[in-house]
Amino acid sequence: MTLLWMITSFVRWLRLKHYQYEVTFAVYMLTPTEKVIFNTLLLSLVSMIFASLYAYLPDHLRVIYGHLYYYWAGERPFISGSLPSISSVFRDSGTQSLEVMYETAKNAAATVTNTIAEL
Repeated sequence: MTLLWMITSFVRWLRLKHYQYEVTFAVYMLTPTEKVIFNTLLLSLVSMIFASLYAYLPDHLRVIYGHLYYYWAGERPFISGSLPSISSVFRDSGTQSLEVMYETAKNAAATVTNTIAEL
């Protein structure tokens, strides 16, 4: 008896939520084709939001924690077992390439200076 009551109660709750959804978003006024299009767009938007939260939120929280820790303690936090973020990888490789370009320009300037001094 209780199982039947729980199933009935759950179905009634689902119908209420469906009714509230249709009234809140005015879906009840749409034709069946428009409902399918609207629900598909809404579902795809919500799924993209959740996918992006799953993919990018942990890195953002880690960066925010790093900034807060830096402002509080004055040093960079050491988080064991964490991988560097994509932005830090690009930033580090960009810094290294700038250093290589600087050394190359410095060597070229020294070569030109030596060549002019020999003339």
